[in-house]
Amino acid sequence: MLSPRRYRPSMRSHRTLLVLTVVSLIMYLWANSSIIERRTDAYEQKLDAAHWMQAAMDTLRDVQFPRGRFIDDINDPNLSALIGQQFSPITTETGNLEAKWTALNPNMAAVMVEYLMEAGVQPGDAIAVGMSGSLPGVNLAMYAACQALQLYPIVTTSAGASSWGANDPTFTWLDMETILLDRAILMRGSAAASLGGGEDLGRQLSPEGRRLLREAISRNHLKVIEEADLEASVARRMAIYDSLSTDNPVKLYINIGGGLASLGHSRNAGLIGEGVREILPNLNYPRRGVIHAMNARGVPVLNVVNISQIAREHELPRSPNPLPAPGTGRLFSEIRYNLWVTAVALLVTLATLIIVVWFDRRTMRLDRPGVDPDTLM
Repeated sequence: MLSPRRYRPSMRSHRTLLVLTVVSLIMYLWANSSIIERRTDAYEQKLDAAHWMQAAMDTLRDVQFPRGRFIDDINDPNLSALIGQQFSPITTETGNLEAKWTALNPNMAAVMVEYLMEAGVQPGDAIAVGMSGSLPGVNLAMYAACQALQLYPIVTTSAGASSWGANDPTFTWLDMETILLDRAILMRGSAAASLGGGEDLGRQLSPEGRRLLREAISRNHLKVIEEADLEASVARRMAIYDSLSTDNPVKLYINIGGGLASLGHSRNAGLIGEGVREILPNLNYPRRGVIHAMNARGVPVLNVVNISQIAREHELPRSPNPLPAPGTGRLFSEIRYNLWVTAVALLVTLATLIIVVWFDRRTMRLDRPGVDPDTLM
């Protein structure tokens, strides 16, 4: 018969718990201190693109700032000089201030590098681009990515702009391109430009607004696209792309913003979705634009319209103030635990648990006859 015990039988003595606590704490601290910063794919190209975009924005600000025109420290607290007015004679439609502001993050260029690499383009490839004056930040990001990846962009532009975009009649997107070209920051700008707006003809603009856009196209020495209707404008743009890519076929078409000639209809932006598309959804589109004509030829497309969604997916801050420095954020590096250290720490903890409990069980002699298993803790 067993002698009475003053303690309740347990598989865990105080000594066991102390050893396990100490070992577990040491292994946790070791694993937690093993975090490493891992650079993402194409880190150098992304960083080059972000620095290029920052340099381009600095140049444009330095040109515009002394003029003192349309620089609003409330709606443009970073004083980028790339946030336009709410309304002007060349404003084609209402726009979202937050989107224009968010797009001026120089790390938006790294987003474009990721998109272009996802599309599988290679150095020297020709890509066709349709843009407008509505999103100067994304336009710059696209040019930055093309220069970092050594691509050949063929660009047609709608000269008008939505609210808060490049809608200063004396400082349109076309003027910005020319400034960057003159300073050898940009190697290749737009090949041709239209008025933009309704039917790609400046519909809903005043005669004065259309005149100002024609002047902007003329003073920047570009071919003008001014056809009878939207379908003819799409065909003219396709002809321009074809004429400039005879020896280097277009490998990708990029739409930036909501230009009607590029998208066909404002609703199509949502129907197509953001990012790279090998094949467009087979839907009953209200009207078809260049993006559909290119994809019908088997050319993949990249659609960049919803800046808030893009910022969220790539963990970019919305409406940042101040603007982030080039090279910051998840696009460039990720903080991760060293998996080898973590695995070793786990194995040591488990081995310690097994060994200590085994010795503890022998010491406590819990397997003696008469010990009720239901009393085990």
